[in-house]
Amino acid sequence: MRYDNTFRLSWVMSRAGLTVLLAFGWFSAAFGGDTGDSAAAPLPPAVTNWPAAETEVIGVIEAYHEALTGGDIGAVEALVVPDETFVMLEGRHSNWGWADYRDHHLAGELDDLGKVRFRLSFYQLKIDGSLAYATFAYEVLPKEGPEMNFGSGFATAVLSLTGDGWKIQHLHTS
Repeated sequence: MRYDNTFRLSWVMSRAGLTVLLAFGWFSAAFGGDTGDSAAAPLPPAVTNWPAAETEVIGVIEAYHEALTGGDIGAVEALVVPDETFVMLEGRHSNWGWADYRDHHLAGELDDLGKVRFRLSFYQLKIDGSLAYATFAYEVLPKEGPEMNFGSGFATAVLSLTGDGWKIQHLHTS
């Protein structure tokens, strides 16, 4: 039998796998595992008054998210380095190169992304020559209707300064 992700998933979903996982979770909690008492470190306040150069980088990241929700792959592509050096890491999923991300990930999500908007809060941003990185929190909210958080997380974006301005080279969300 080949041991791959399909096998692991089917094993975990089986009763035996579920029993083992539940028992391990109980054992871990009972004998020194995470008891739930440890709280995540509080977030610092989001920075809102960035210098002009950093504001330009933030503008690219915000425009990228607006282009995602606008459903226009061309607009998204204009904001990234559209070659094999582009990297997208989303949770445990990875795309290596713009074409991989565009064709095997993004294209299937554009309809759903058209129903939401993003709220971004920036915490760190550093520019060093032609390289910049930003650390931010994001919330996924409906475009219309009551304010509901459909999902949230943290992200790091790495941008390169090109002849056409700042472009997203690498994006990691979780």
